[in-house]
Amino acid sequence: MSTKEVTELQRRILDFIAQCVEEKGFPPSIREIGRRLRITSPSSVAYHLRVLESAGLLKRTDAISRGMSLASSPNELPILGAVAAGSGVIAAEDVEGHVTLDRDARRGADYLLRVKGDSMVGAGILEGDLVQVRRQDDARDGEIVVALVGEEGVVKRLRRKAGQAALESENPAYEPIRGPFQVAGKVVGLLRRY
Repeated sequence: MSTKEVTELQRRILDFIAQCVEEKGFPPSIREIGRRLRITSPSSVAYHLRVLESAGLLKRTDAISRGMSLASSPNELPILGAVAAGSGVIAAEDVEGHVTLDRDARRGADYLLRVKGDSMVGAGILEGDLVQVRRQDDARDGEIVVALVGEEGVVKRLRRKAGQAALESENPAYEPIRGPFQVAGKVVGLLRRY
């Protein structure tokens, strides 16, 4: 799937199109999309389809009823380089490849990052693993996140105590990060090759 930003509604439209193609063998009509997603205006549905087309996620043939197809599988996630589970690794925004997962295994993730280092071994996240990340700029206490510390991307557990936030490792060899950081996403799953 493209790394370009789409809204949650547009993502749901793509998912519905994929579901129809998978179950029925053909895409839904504009009216069916509107009914399913409670969009009352067909022109609003058409607008979202144009946005998805311009983002490279949808191909359309205007002269054909139901003339749309997905540019790629909606369950295809890009691998966006490496993120540190330790120190000294810069997160890369270059797409290294793609992995296609079934709808349930995708878990709402937007992209994958390859883990470098050993700071999260206590959480079962090992060097070389691919973490599934959903883009979001905040998370709850105890959730595993991808955060930016300066220019470095790290995978850590977010902890909130007495109004202060910190990033904690799951390896006693590493100290918590208490300095300024920005949450870039929540880890929602993990892929490992043996």
